[in-house]
Amino acid sequence: MHTYNEIMGQAEQLQKTYELVKELEIEHEAVDQVLFMGCGTSFYLAASAAKYYQTVTGQFASALPASELFLHTSTAIVPWKKYLVVGISRSGTTSEILIALDHFKGNADIRTLAVTCNGDTPMAAAVDQVIALDHISENSVVMTQSFSNMLFALQVFAAKQAESSQNLDELKKVPKLVRNALSSEGLTKKVAEDYSKKRFIFLGSGSYNGLAKEATLKLKEMTQTECESYSSLEFRHGPISIVDGSTVVVLLIQLETANYDQQLVLDIQRLGGYVLAIGPVPVGFKADEIIELTNDISDLNRHAIYVPYLQLIAYHRAVNLGFNPDKPRNLTQVVKLS
Repeated sequence: MHTYNEIMGQAEQLQKTYELVKELEIEHEAVDQVLFMGCGTSFYLAASAAKYYQTVTGQFASALPASELFLHTSTAIVPWKKYLVVGISRSGTTSEILIALDHFKGNADIRTLAVTCNGDTPMAAAVDQVIALDHISENSVVMTQSFSNMLFALQVFAAKQAESSQNLDELKKVPKLVRNALSSEGLTKKVAEDYSKKRFIFLGSGSYNGLAKEATLKLKEMTQTECESYSSLEFRHGPISIVDGSTVVVLLIQLETANYDQQLVLDIQRLGGYVLAIGPVPVGFKADEIIELTNDISDLNRHAIYVPYLQLIAYHRAVNLGFNPDKPRNLTQVVKLS
């Protein structure tokens, strides 16, 4: 299947992305804020990228669905301030991205950058600068390696902008670590193939919240399973009421949040929920199931290592439920406004 092959081929593509973006020359001008925009998967990618960018560069950054930038411009753009707007689209033809870019055309206070897997598109032609990952060419409808690679490209871009050799050195290790993760795909099958579990919740905080939202979307696209995502500790404030014996909670652990995460796990288990923890867990951390990730690199740069596990949960559950991951219901590879 295309979807499976594209998930399993991510490590090689991440290596190419690192080499490309590391050598790419992107002009850097002072702005008041960087706005990341996308739709669907690309918006969740934008949410993680914005938090990462602000942390690494010290520059104010935020993420919005592309439609918000032309439907409600005044809620995002303040007159007389300078912006870099970063548009993210696998195809480079997403309608809302193109409308937003056209909306800002001629505005001297707004510079634009495209991140795409197709450098020969209307989106690329409409912006000031482009990060084109032309080596990513997905046949599948759902975004898999395009998600991890465009996010990774923006992480390398941010580290370069900040002239952060430490982050670049850590990011350089990511393709090999992802290859190691992909060699352990069987770790996802237990929860994916448990038919007693009907509801999935994905939890992540900080820049990992975008990953949790994307994991929810992948499972929903491939299997139509009932699933939701929240910022980790926010889950206690109402949504935890839905937890029962048919609920799986997939918790994205970071070393800096592990103490809080452990108490959350215990709260969920007391209500009958099953917790799969993914991340670099400290000694003694307990959950129903743990996929332990390396702590060789910091929380700040580990995002791409979580992604294969989250995608494989969706893929294996789809196959076992009799769905074709290559042909998700009601979806097409590109969404265009009529």
